[in-house]
Formats: sequence, C-alpha cells, structure tokens
Amino acid sequence: MLLALTTLFWAGNAVVGKVAVGLISGIEISFWRWVIALLLLTPFAYKAVIHDLAYYRDHWVKMLLLGFLSVSVYNTFQYLALQWTSVINVGVVTATMPLMVFMLTWIAGQERASRFQQLGLFVALCGVLLVITRGSPSVLLGLKLNPGDLLMLLAVFSFALYSVLIKPLPSSLDKLGLLWMLVFLGVLGILPFYLWDITRHHTFTLDMHTGLILLYVGIFPSILSYFFWNKAVTLGGANLAGMFCNLIPVYALLLAVVLLGESLSSYQLFGMLGIFAEIFLATSFRTRPGKRKT
Repeated sequence: MLLALTTLFWAGNAVVGKVAVGLISGIEISFWRWVIALLLLTPFAYKAVIHDLAYYRDHWVKMLLLGFLSVSVYNTFQYLALQWTSVINVGVVTATMPLMVFMLTWIAGQERASRFQQLGLFVALCGVLLVITRGSPSVLLGLKLNPGDLLMLLAVFSFALYSVLIKPLPSSLDKLGLLWMLVFLGVLGILPFYLWDITRHHTFTLDMHTGLILLYVGIFPSILSYFFWNKAVTLGGANLAGMFCNLIPVYALLLAVVLLGESLSSYQLFGMLGIFAEIFLATSFRTRPGKRKT
C-alpha cells in the first residue's frame, strides 16, 4: 500500500511538472517544492532530528550524499527533463528503475531477486512497453533521445542508487526525522543552482495556478511519497520497491483518462494487467529481506 500510494503521487508529479512548463522553471519548482515540504515537516520532525542528531553528525558524508541523490538530483533533473521531453518518454525511462535497482543491489550484495521476481520484472517491462507504444512497436522506434531523456536517465539512476544506500541505515532512526534531514540537505544542494537560475530570468508569478502546483508537489510527491518510500524500502527491500515504479506509467494513463477525458484502449488494459501480474509475482513469491533460502 505504501508503494502503491508513493507511485501514484509521483505519477501526478510528472503530470503537474509538465503543466508547470512555461509557468515555473524546473529548478524553481524543485527548490520551492522542498522548501514548502521542509516548512511543513519542521513542527512534527524537529524533536526526532534532535534525538538522532549524533548519528547524523557522525555520518554526515553519507547523509549529504543521500540528500543530494534523492532531493537535489532526482527531482530537479525530472523537472528539467520535462522541458525537453514528453511525459511518455519520462515513463519509458522511469520503467528502467527496477532493472537499475536490481543491478545495484546485486553489485552491493544486498539482495538477490528470486526467479519469480525476475519473471515479474520481464512481464512488467512487456506491459510497460505495451502501454507506452499503444500496441504498435513503431511508436517506440519513433521515440528519439534528447537532452530531456538523458537527464531523466541520470535522475532514475540517482534515485536507484539512493534506494540501495538507504537500506542499511539503522532501523532505530526516526523516519520522519530522517526525511527532514534529507530534505534539508537536499535544499542546500539545490540552492546554488536556484540562485544561478533566477539571475537568468524573471521568477514565476504566484497566482492560483502556480500556488496549487507548488502545494501539490510540496505535499504529496515530497513529504508523503518519500516518507512512504523510505518506510517501504526498510520493510520490503529496494528490489520490491523498484518494481512498483512500473505503476507510474499506469497511474499517469489513468489520471489522463479521469482528469483529461482520454479514452482507455484494449492494449492499455493488457499492458496494465502485465504490470499488475509483476506486482503479484514480486510480492507473493519472494525471499523476505534478512532471510535466506535453506
């Protein structure tokens, strides 16, 4: 449930990020998104941060890296990517997240994907391709790489690496306090680029549209998604969490149907069934983290 909600909020973030193009620059929306999240988190998280401050001080290099990979790089690169590429292309690249997480966990020796998980990964990739190609391989062949696609690829790799590195953190760390610390460090990482960005053009105008955009990205894909994701990685491992990223293009499609009035086709239904089959295989037939087969 945590991962399902996380990916739903992230799918909405991609749609909102595309709507924001022309209203707010990618760096601006990334910076203010996390400033809003930081302000909202502070009253609830400051006691936990103080309680775990000794750990953060002793491991400040790792915490700085985690904040940079997750907050500074991943989100900023995604918003920048949407200025050059489409939401479909972003979905294509995001679908590589499970594979990246699997490779990184294998290299780090953290987890081993079971045969059912590997089968699920293959089925899900087929389902994703079916959704994004509309049942026609020529659509995939017609997709051209551009700076936005490359930025999104770097963004996905950054978050996959973050998901692997956050797994070994002590379970005693308060998750809300950890989120506050990562957001704080991430904002510091974005700040120099934000200051550079606003010297190049006029800042955005705060009105009803931009206000709603910032409120959404500051609460749902920021506070809730990251809190849910960190908790889910601790409970189920990075491999399982990565596989749920295949739900992002499904959610994006459903949001387009509900909010934009787009129609739902048979190939899209079959693609979603493939992705749901992957989720079932990944959650029903897997070795629990910390346990080995005998």
